Amino acid sequence: MLTIMKKSRRHLLIAAAGLAVTGSMIVSPAVAQDKIKAAVIFGVNNPGAVNGWDRGHFNGVQKLIKHYGWDVDIAEGVPFPQMERTAERYGEAGYQVVIFTSSGQIRAWNAVAPKYPKTIFAMMSTTGSLPKSDNVVAYAPDFFSYGVLNGLVAGQATDSKKIGFVAGLAVKAVEDMWSGIVEGAKVVAPDVEGTYGFSGNWTDVPRAREVTDLQIRGGVDVIIGNAGDGTLGILDAAKTSKVKFIGYATDWSADAPDTVLTSVLLGMEQWYDALAKEVESGEVEPGINTFGVESFTVMPLNDKLLDAGRIAQINDSVRRYQSGDLKIPAVRHEVKK
Repeated sequence: MLTIMKKSRRHLLIAAAGLAVTGSMIVSPAVAQDKIKAAVIFGVNNPGAVNGWDRGHFNGVQKLIKHYGWDVDIAEGVPFPQMERTAERYGEAGYQVVIFTSSGQIRAWNAVAPKYPKTIFAMMSTTGSLPKSDNVVAYAPDFFSYGVLNGLVAGQATDSKKIGFVAGLAVKAVEDMWSGIVEGAKVVAPDVEGTYGFSGNWTDVPRAREVTDLQIRGGVDVIIGNAGDGTLGILDAAKTSKVKFIGYATDWSADAPDTVLTSVLLGMEQWYDALAKEVESGEVEPGINTFGVESFTVMPLNDKLLDAGRIAQINDSVRRYQSGDLKIPAVRHEVKK
């Protein structure tokens, strides 16, 4: 389900000759007249290399390029202190669209967007508010319902009655996801115990593995990983200890066929598709566009790791939740930062 939280009725108009904001025409000097000139800012290097959040964004960017014919610059490995200046350079150069890929970039989004009203600044991550500007839009998943799907799977897949969640940092999206995991697991397995841990960043593979090993030694036999590049350490620990792993955001099945139970896809290409369609239709309305449970996909469960009966039960609970037959109210579970 896609819900839209309207923040303004003012429209941003894209004309064939360039970008027009409420009637004033802008022609980008850096782009041919028939292409949208855009930039995407990543905090990691080589975002398509590792499965998960950044590869999901990278795949979305490829859709802008290959399907819509956009001219897209990709800025990789931009540290948080340099986000603002990087975005400013694109605004100064007359880029029509600038895309932020992480909620850690919200400060730069808030600071830069009002300075360049002729550029659309899009946040492709969780946010609860918009910058004080009319040239902004956000696309993000409902991380609570995403977490519920993970919890429904993990709660019914565990034999030890202990499930684990390892993330990079305790950001809002992670807290929302953890809340969903707890509530989802509780519905299908009230006696299951959940535990969480943080690697401290989104890049430290050894540290992520260490945190995961601690959970496994405590009896966890299903692990959900969301630690950026560090998720490779989570997967490695799961593989070594022969516990089940649930992949985050994109499909992890090929990374460890005997370890990955399933992956819960965020469907991030849908966000980029929505942005492109709004831009190319000539109208972008400022607001927070939230993609709900119907936009997520639970990949086929690994029959090497579960029997057919349990797989059928999990699939049924997922189906009922996505159809609305299984109601799970949002309950917040705070995490210690």
